Amino acid sequence: MPIFQRLVHVVQRLTEDLSWFGLFGILLLQVSTSWVLLWLCGETELIHPDTFIYYSMVVVSTVGFGDFSPVTSAGKYVVALYQIPTGLLVFGALIGKFSQLALAILRKGMNGLGDYSDYQDHVLVFGWNADKTEQVIQYILADKKRLQRKIILCVTRDMQHPFADKFGIEFAKMRSFTEPTELARVAANKAARIIIDGEHDDETLTTALALGAVADKNANISAYFIDQSKSKLLKLHCDNVECSSSHQAEMLVRSMQDPGSSQVAEQLFSVTKGATLYSMVVPESYTGGNFESLAQGFRQQYRCTVVGIASYKNGNGMQLNPASDFQVSAGQYIHYIADVRLLATEVDWPSLAVK
Repeated sequence: MPIFQRLVHVVQRLTEDLSWFGLFGILLLQVSTSWVLLWLCGETELIHPDTFIYYSMVVVSTVGFGDFSPVTSAGKYVVALYQIPTGLLVFGALIGKFSQLALAILRKGMNGLGDYSDYQDHVLVFGWNADKTEQVIQYILADKKRLQRKIILCVTRDMQHPFADKFGIEFAKMRSFTEPTELARVAANKAARIIIDGEHDDETLTTALALGAVADKNANISAYFIDQSKSKLLKLHCDNVECSSSHQAEMLVRSMQDPGSSQVAEQLFSVTKGATLYSMVVPESYTGGNFESLAQGFRQQYRCTVVGIASYKNGNGMQLNPASDFQVSAGQYIHYIADVRLLATEVDWPSLAVK
């Protein structure tokens, strides 16, 4: 037992202290000396390049198929006293080194220290609010027709990856949401979707201002505020960020005046049950027409109810329940209710246009 423990200790020291270059150098030395010794022993069958590589891997990995073996007495001594002991040491050191590398990568991801600067067209979620953030991730994943974008959860708290068991969700622990090097680490300038929900409104505001300056002009950015005055302040400086805030007071009044309103609102914003609210941009292939023909076409052909038309992606210029003769054109945004998301590529736009 002490001899085995000593051997394990030697392998561990080799793994920890040697660089990859040094370890591969020792591997090359072990392989080349084994070949030379077998050549000197007259093992002509074993020293053929293809056979030697295969035979060496079988020997040092202790698989031992038995289809090749030394035939001379000297060759058997070389294998027993040199090739196997030294091969096991080097093979064990390589396995240990690869294990260390895998663990380091895993720890890096778990601790939020990974580098995602090569990501693009991904989703960034800034902020951690326990159950609320878990629901945000759940709702993103629940959209059956969403593009399979990678999701990066960005936090400033000292915590480990809360979604390590979910595929496609990365974790970044950042020093600050506004530091340029940290934003570059999560490829904020190449993200397609960004959600900002800080631990407090001041964090959300500063993060949104920083991201509004570096994010791609086509990125969808949404920020949540408790204080509506902060939301209004952000809108003055960043027109590319869509702001939302709590409407508890309005919802209480609506529920009192029109019972069931809260249930309608809840279902409209839930992607996990029933029909919900979606949006799409009108493509260039749509030659134009009035709201009535468009709404009828969506309802009859796709079982979708169009509720509004907006001039901009963030909802500015929104016309809810517009008049029948309201003109719809390419580049506008349609907001509709449906059981599942309808993609713009699935719509027969020429049939919806007024001839």
